[in-house]
Amino acid sequence: MTTTVQRDASRAPPPRVPPVWIAGMRYAQVPGDLETDGQVGGILAAYDASNRQMWRLKVYENARRPEREGDVQDVWFRSLRVERGKLLIENERGERFAVDPATGRVCGCPAPAPEPKSDIDPISGQPRIRRPGA
Repeated sequence: MTTTVQRDASRAPPPRVPPVWIAGMRYAQVPGDLETDGQVGGILAAYDASNRQMWRLKVYENARRPEREGDVQDVWFRSLRVERGKLLIENERGERFAVDPATGRVCGCPAPAPEPKSDIDPISGQPRIRRPGA
């Protein structure tokens, strides 16, 4: 008798990233909508003191490939913090972005992702594929 083990392609839940506050405004990662945002992860929202959403921003692009399961392709924030009046975001790929809360726009290009510390991809949970000489 042969037993077949089926791996579930689903990923672990996204990291829990607490919101931050600047001058009474709350900034938090929110799940995107595929129809309106074109992606699920990578969306930042600003809320006033009455919890009304003031703006919503796609911080980075994360196009999905239709042949792959959707949730394993989502790239969420790993961290969100305030530094010198800017919102600094690092995503699960290690890319870093700066957002100006006054304008609600990304104001910095992503810094290069640091070399991964593990041979396991944090999003898919699968071993990383290394190119020779890379």
